[in-house]
Amino acid sequence: MPSKVPITFDRYLLYAEIKQYLENVAAAYPELCSLSSIGKSYEGRDIWLLTVTAGCTAEAPHEKPAIYVDANIHAGEVTASMAALYLIDYLLGNFGIDDRVTRLLERVTFYVLPRVNPDGAELYLTTPHMLRSSVKVWPDDGIQDLPGLHRADVDGNGMILEMRVRNDNKGEWKASARDPRLMIPRQPGDTEGPFYRIYPEGYIKDYEGEPIAVHKTPWGLDLNRNFPSNWDPDVPGAGEFPAGEPETHALVRFIVDHPNIGAVQTLHTAGGLFFRNPCKCDENKMDPQDLVATKAIARQGTRVTGYPDVKSPNSSTLTEWAYEHRGIIAYTTELWNRYQRAGIDLETVRDKSEPDKFPDEYEEMCLKLLKWNDRELSGKGFVDWTPFEHPQLGTVEIGGWDKKFCVQNPPPHLLEEECRRAAMWIMQHAASLPWVNITDIRVGDISGTLKQVTAVIENWGYLPTDITNKAVQLKLVRKDTVELKAGPGVEIMGKAKQETDFLEGYISGTKSPAKSTVKVSWVVKLSRDHSPSPSVTVEYRSERGGTARRTYHFGKDDIQ
Repeated sequence: MPSKVPITFDRYLLYAEIKQYLENVAAAYPELCSLSSIGKSYEGRDIWLLTVTAGCTAEAPHEKPAIYVDANIHAGEVTASMAALYLIDYLLGNFGIDDRVTRLLERVTFYVLPRVNPDGAELYLTTPHMLRSSVKVWPDDGIQDLPGLHRADVDGNGMILEMRVRNDNKGEWKASARDPRLMIPRQPGDTEGPFYRIYPEGYIKDYEGEPIAVHKTPWGLDLNRNFPSNWDPDVPGAGEFPAGEPETHALVRFIVDHPNIGAVQTLHTAGGLFFRNPCKCDENKMDPQDLVATKAIARQGTRVTGYPDVKSPNSSTLTEWAYEHRGIIAYTTELWNRYQRAGIDLETVRDKSEPDKFPDEYEEMCLKLLKWNDRELSGKGFVDWTPFEHPQLGTVEIGGWDKKFCVQNPPPHLLEEECRRAAMWIMQHAASLPWVNITDIRVGDISGTLKQVTAVIENWGYLPTDITNKAVQLKLVRKDTVELKAGPGVEIMGKAKQETDFLEGYISGTKSPAKSTVKVSWVVKLSRDHSPSPSVTVEYRSERGGTARRTYHFGKDDIQ
């Protein structure tokens, strides 16, 4: 059920609206969440993070294994922000009502960052422009002053679409005989026009006739190529140096400063799939158990979303850095795919979508998309070609797909479904984290008031308390510890705090039972005349597996 702070998932929220919502839920649920800023964006906006967990006191979030969720690092991928907000709404609204949500929040911390890139998203949502990431002009090469075509909303309808210009001699495109909205490649020897040239909608600087150079936007940075793992200055948008942008630096700093994070989800659009590790290297070079875990968790995601998992082809992303540098199991979830909605197989899209190489397959796919648009979107996803007098090109026709809210993001009435998929998948991932419990404290006699206290600690989770073998190899995770804390009337004879091996999860138990249990003993001396009865507390601490405590009260028979 929804939380008591109203929010709807049929539109895309601006920065101020997201901030207000987060402030409202933090005020309405102080026992479950707290709001903080992890840094500032390029233009100085706060990058807000909501911590969600049961008993959200100062220490509680850090003492539980955690999943980190961020969204909207790419400016136009605003579905991701709404999915992160849906996750918040679902967790808060269902705590104490839904057993699964309640158990998760009792044992796991959710760090949710709904909008990594507030500057880019604000420009995307309030202007006709599209951009990849930061609003910082990069590279600073004066691209806006170069002669050629620069994208702009020429006809003033609030969208930057495409222009088709009739040119029967040199036109590379023609209208499909099966649907005149669809432009298909002109085939060899085809002389039966009309034929067209296609350009992005925009104005031409210093136009002197053809050819027309078409320029990209001035915002060339790609924040998700700015992470330290396998950073490459030659990758488009990589930036000046790794984590050199304020947004990426803030994310890296936060994750490093929170060693309890054992799971990372970064939400994007579009694709309808999960990108996973390994990215740069082949699968046979990844630790075998880590690969098994990564694929197994992804299968659970496929079960609740229908999205397949795909080995990521990209480097210097947050997902790659999280595993390669931090030993965290991480996924890039690409929400929304209009091809899927139109009933088109994703392999066909990947293999046969180039119009010059596969013109027949391309035409079939595009016809299916247009039929889906007419059937499910009432034709609103595609703007029909409309004549317009361009100040430089003369009579043109402007039209095409709504790239923002049909191609890159779902139309608003389909948004909530994508948000729900993401939330279910993130909770599935969170459920795989370690689950440490002190299952028993036993007391045995040694001599008189000397007693032996033995604690039994177990990991009931899928993943081990170190999360991955990669984390151990990188020496990122401190050994788990167990400590006996004495109450009044108890003296610990010897070392109170001991290191233990990491506790395996049940991922390790398919061939033989996992080593998921540890027993630790201490010798204590009890006071005969102490009142009330003496007690000890066992505290198990694991950086990534969480903290567990249990108290034992000695009875009269123990003291005699």
